[in-house]
Amino acid sequence: MRKILLLISAVILLTAFRIGEKPFTGKILYKYSFTDLKGNDISDRLTPYVGSDQHYYIDSKNYKSYSQDKLQQLYHSATNTYYVVTNGLDVKKISGSTQTSKKCIITPLNVTENVAGYACKAVKVETDDASTVYYYSPEVRVDKEVFAKHTYGEWNKYLDATDGALTLKFVMTSKKNGFVWTSTATEVIPMEFTEGDFDLPEGMQAKE
Repeated sequence: MRKILLLISAVILLTAFRIGEKPFTGKILYKYSFTDLKGNDISDRLTPYVGSDQHYYIDSKNYKSYSQDKLQQLYHSATNTYYVVTNGLDVKKISGSTQTSKKCIITPLNVTENVAGYACKAVKVETDDASTVYYYSPEVRVDKEVFAKHTYGEWNKYLDATDGALTLKFVMTSKKNGFVWTSTATEVIPMEFTEGDFDLPEGMQAKE
């Protein structure tokens, strides 16, 4: 009887821990590199257009990212609204339910890799335009249900496949455009945010 009680206590503690786990809120810094399909470095050709890094911020409901100190994207889960920003100025408002690829095949891979100090698993996502391997750690995750309507970019499908784990590295192969894009996290920093931290900057107006 005592062993059974100890087992029940252990199960309750473990369950409570899982339920009480907080989603990751903070910043992830990614560094970019690019090669052609033969492996030749073409970073100097693409970084002027894509950037050399990404500063990604996420809380329990929203996310945004910057490159070269310019806002690139912003998402609000409350309204399922995605904003894409070009040149750090022009803002386009897009419904998060917008489908961006007819094809979306997700395959778990039997590979692991250490990224930014985290042991990562991997999945491959094949869409209309690219094949991408994502590396993720269960230690850096969000509540996937919050983003369940975020169809744009197939993000809800990715989060469903990883149980909410954010990507810490991706390797995207675009045969159509002739390049391989590698994005690798170098820093994962927990942070707390205020409600206004995910507002559009003053002076920016979104266009439909």
